[in-house]
Amino acid sequence: MSAEHDGRPGPPPEPGRAEAFAARLFTNLLLSPLYRRYVDEMDLRGDELVLDYGCGSGAAARHLAKRLRPGGGHLTCMDVSERWQRTAKKALRAYPDVEFRRGDVRTLGLPAASFDVVLVHWMLHDIHPRDRPSVVAELARLLRPGGRLFSREPTAAKHGMPAARAREVYAAAGLCESLASEGRLPIIGEYYRAVWTRPVG
Repeated sequence: MSAEHDGRPGPPPEPGRAEAFAARLFTNLLLSPLYRRYVDEMDLRGDELVLDYGCGSGAAARHLAKRLRPGGGHLTCMDVSERWQRTAKKALRAYPDVEFRRGDVRTLGLPAASFDVVLVHWMLHDIHPRDRPSVVAELARLLRPGGRLFSREPTAAKHGMPAARAREVYAAAGLCESLASEGRLPIIGEYYRAVWTRPVG
């Protein structure tokens, strides 16, 4: 939801209050069933260590936290935006064990193989093209061998990126595409969806 630095001077742009309010109303409420279905289809056991990269308003994180709580799993929500972090914390106030990390994933110094699952939802297209390889390489480093990275991106020319471009970035980071599909969702539009795994050994 919130991009890493887009190449312009200064810190990443913060969303306005109106944008954050619209996200809470539209993404977190109206589209909640779509996010719940997406998380359900991840087929999580519930004991995983999960990173929601670019968590934005917490639309997916709410469902991830609910899925992980019974099994003792742990969710980390990461975003570069202070406002999105505040918004996500409000959305996840029922889950006090969720960890929030704000900043550029490349400079946070997290240990390698920290997560079983990484989610990159509607996020990669917002990162400046020159930064995508290094960001995805860091996400791949944080994924344990055999771990899964879930990605879904818009593919519309007006706002999105071609599926082939996304595939290039993830493959260049050493990840292997295990499942993939393209489709269209009501309101959201055309998308490319994939599951990537970090090879063992």
